[in-house]
Amino acid sequence: MIKSTASDRELAFVGAREHHFTVEFRSLEVRAVREVYSFPDAPGPETFFSRIAAHDRPWAGSDDWSSLEGEFSISATCDRSGHVVFSVSICGVPGAADEWRVTGSITSELGQLPALAKEAIRFFGVGAGI
Repeated sequence: MIKSTASDRELAFVGAREHHFTVEFRSLEVRAVREVYSFPDAPGPETFFSRIAAHDRPWAGSDDWSSLEGEFSISATCDRSGHVVFSVSICGVPGAADEWRVTGSITSELGQLPALAKEAIRFFGVGAGI
């Protein structure tokens, strides 16, 4: 789970199964839950978290990951002070008549990235939760 250091927002990954997992973005104002499909041959979110955790200093630009079907995406940027901002997008069935989308951000710290990567590797590897 990623908990914001600036608000009550959280991003949780739950229920890992063979080819899908559930993502939940929540705060006092909003709650979005979506099942996300993953494919065994494609890099998963654990790759994204491992990549950003490799930074020991603030970096320029953003690092991104999105599901193959587009129902979930996450990107990370880091400012000079080491504040990491995760931008999250969760949507219903893309192109559906009643399509919906929830976007938001969660602020974290550069020093928290190694622990997030470790949890992501464990979750997506054996089904524990982050």
